[in-house]
Amino acid sequence: MAIQPIRFFGDPVLTTPAEVVTSFDKELRELVADLTETMLDAPGAGLAAPQIGVSLRVFVWHVDDQLGHLVNPELTLSEEIQEGEEGCLSFPELRYDTPRAYRAVARGFTMHGEPLIVEGTEFLARA
Repeated sequence: MAIQPIRFFGDPVLTTPAEVVTSFDKELRELVADLTETMLDAPGAGLAAPQIGVSLRVFVWHVDDQLGHLVNPELTLSEEIQEGEEGCLSFPELRYDTPRAYRAVARGFTMHGEPLIVEGTEFLARA
């Protein structure tokens, strides 16, 4: 595991669509470990692979003592909206009230290729 530098606004990797993960291997497990360590060090509530310069569809989160990851996420969002202050590690020191879905369901895979469904409301839905 290693803390990676976080990419900031203006870096092209942040605006390029991330690629689907096709290999659930040691490299992917190392990426999830690096993302997790980097997010916790920042500290942040969530971090996606492009934010450390890796254009893959991988995301980690840490909300209410729940630490997790999702590979190739697909989101289903509620129509009910919540608004709250949030920030982004790629836009340091900026925080804004942002409307988001109150409830989210994310479907994807673990780093081992096992199907995973994560449901969240309020802050977890925002992450």
